[in-house]
Amino acid sequence: LQFMTEDVIMRDVVGHPEAMRGHQSIIDFWGDFAGRLRVPVEDLYSSENGVVVLWMAYGRIPDDASENAGKWSCGEGMSRLEFKDGKVCLEVDYWHGSQGICDDWQEHFARRQAMPRRQRGAITGA
Repeated sequence: LQFMTEDVIMRDVVGHPEAMRGHQSIIDFWGDFAGRLRVPVEDLYSSENGVVVLWMAYGRIPDDASENAGKWSCGEGMSRLEFKDGKVCLEVDYWHGSQGICDDWQEHFARRQAMPRRQRGAITGA
């Protein structure tokens, strides 16, 4: 939150399509999940208005889950970020939800990074 304006607007098209406004709204939505989430960047595009970040999201499945406990749900997506006074004032996350399960998020991401860009673009996030 230190990199977001106080009046930041955030949308997650899968999990929270309505706009979240301000820090507390974001904490209320992401608070329980944030510690189990990894979102390494695959690519970055910039313009004079902001940036678009292509990423893989990895969410650790809780140990008490009935299936795949301790594994990682993964999916690719992108975020549109706009800035005001050097901080994010708008974030819109676009993705389709989980696309697969992996045992080790770092290993999975390293395999994706080893692929040529064109090949990586032709597969799902699984």
